[in-house]
Amino acid sequence: MIVPVAFGALTLAAALFAARLAPEATRLSRACATAVLVYALAIGIVYVLGAIGAIGTSAWIAATLACALAGLVIGGPAAWAVLWSDGIAIRDGFRAMRDAGRDAIPAWGAIVAALIAITFAALSTYLLAPWAWDSLGYHLPIVHDALQTGRLRHVPTSVVYVNVYPRLVDVFFIAWRLSLGDETWIELGQLPIALGGVIGIAALAERAGVPAWRGLALGCLWLAVPVVMLELAAAYVDVAVGALGLLAFVLATLPARPGTVVVAGIAIGLMLGSKPSAPPIAAIAMLALLVTGARNRQQLGVAIAGCAIALVIGAGKFVQNVIEWHNPIWPAHVEVAGHVVLPGKASTAELALVGMREPYLSMGWAERVLASWTAWPDVWVYDMRIGGFGPLFTFVLLPLAIAVPIGAWRSTRLRAVARSVGVPALLLAAATLISPGAFWARYTVAIPGAMLAVAIAVAHVLPRRWGRVTEGAGVVLALLGIALSWRGFTEDTAPSLFELMSRPSEERHAAQAVDAQERDWQRARALVRPGEAFGYDPSFNLPGRLWRSDGRGRVLYLERTTPSTEELLAWCAQHRVRVMVLGEGPTGAADTARAHPDRFRELFRSRYPQWQPSAVFEILDASP
Repeated sequence: MIVPVAFGALTLAAALFAARLAPEATRLSRACATAVLVYALAIGIVYVLGAIGAIGTSAWIAATLACALAGLVIGGPAAWAVLWSDGIAIRDGFRAMRDAGRDAIPAWGAIVAALIAITFAALSTYLLAPWAWDSLGYHLPIVHDALQTGRLRHVPTSVVYVNVYPRLVDVFFIAWRLSLGDETWIELGQLPIALGGVIGIAALAERAGVPAWRGLALGCLWLAVPVVMLELAAAYVDVAVGALGLLAFVLATLPARPGTVVVAGIAIGLMLGSKPSAPPIAAIAMLALLVTGARNRQQLGVAIAGCAIALVIGAGKFVQNVIEWHNPIWPAHVEVAGHVVLPGKASTAELALVGMREPYLSMGWAERVLASWTAWPDVWVYDMRIGGFGPLFTFVLLPLAIAVPIGAWRSTRLRAVARSVGVPALLLAAATLISPGAFWARYTVAIPGAMLAVAIAVAHVLPRRWGRVTEGAGVVLALLGIALSWRGFTEDTAPSLFELMSRPSEERHAAQAVDAQERDWQRARALVRPGEAFGYDPSFNLPGRLWRSDGRGRVLYLERTTPSTEELLAWCAQHRVRVMVLGEGPTGAADTARAHPDRFRELFRSRYPQWQPSAVFEILDASP
């Protein structure tokens, strides 16, 4: 595993660049800038390598080391001096936490809660094969195709989301995978960005005078929010986008200076270019950046430049969709006041209600959001429609967020908290809620992060005893949330993570699968030898199921739905396809293959998706 080498080099380069860009910023604000630059450098390197067809481990390592060298040259003695000062501050922070005695107990407890959450997520990633629909449908296929071809391209596939959804976090997953020896930890790719979210929470709380060490420790509770913990074990992008949102609003609301504005623009752009629901959040972040720039007219032009940077980085996929589909958020409708302006396949409201059950289905938007924030879910899972924030949010973060503006009328301390921490947190929360699916916990994970920053600041300004009691209650409720939700890493009918630890890898991987057919897929993938391919036609929409975990073999897409026997065999021979997924019925070629058992051996029938069944065949003479 070369993660320490690659990301160590990128962190060094980013820290030196941040020190050069923002030497006057607070240390936590500069740490936010460093985190953003790490992600931007990783994504940028992959794009450069993809442009020359060189995406691969060796080129990736060489590029990260070159970035570190560039940081050393560009940063110079001034940046090293800032870094040295930051290192001393980190040492002093550890000492302050150690010397705080009983006052630091909640902080230590928060770190323990976060470590438990990360351990569960890592254990799930290690024990289980990727099984979440979005991961197998379009997030991981982007990663695998880049490794297969060495390029970032329009991926030939039946899954429209692969090529129309913004993909910057998916590109970061490519960098993450290049840093791993194999696929074991590929679904833990959101964790590095989630850690940046913790830094963002601490940087917000710091504005109310919270010491850096306390803010960082208590900010770790965000990782223990059940939906965050559960999704850390899936190659989704919601936690990463939430973390980028926290970083973007922290940087966008700093006093406008050229260096911080540039990094704020990068953070906004990364967020914008990672999820189709991000434009409203990015727009409000850019508005905040312009307002901070307008306070000092000399910096307004810099703020405008920061917004331009954000659009250059993040708007590309939306522009491509306009060119190809005449709709920036295809396949969803663009609606204004309830009227479809730019047609798609469905409205965002319809997409948000997929899988929703009563009584929530009959509720209005606001009622549904409130119910989700206070509900006790029947089943915990990363993709739960109602609930997911856990008892920490319901019983501490939400009440304190409501109490702060009320108490600010009488308390100067709470007024300061509301002004310095509450305003950016409120902006982020309000922006995140601009969505028909705001009740869906994974879409709004930035909200508990923003409210956690407010809660940390409130606990700091309360009398010492009550502050520690508030922090301690938060830690206890976070641990309770973990205890309630950890079973959600596997379905109720599947063995728990602890039960799976003693089982062989094949049995572990088969225990949890989107279609309960993992063993069948394992055997099919095993037939694909080096240089051969696993093919599929438009009937199949989980291409991530087809790549081997060891990287051997390729995956290819046959766009035709009903080829003749000769056409199918010729295509398989041309591309050395050993195994093929073919659709059932009149729109598929499964029956054609069955009619020639001397050329096609049926392995099994896929039971997913139900609306377009398919069958898997071995090509008996795939090689030319």
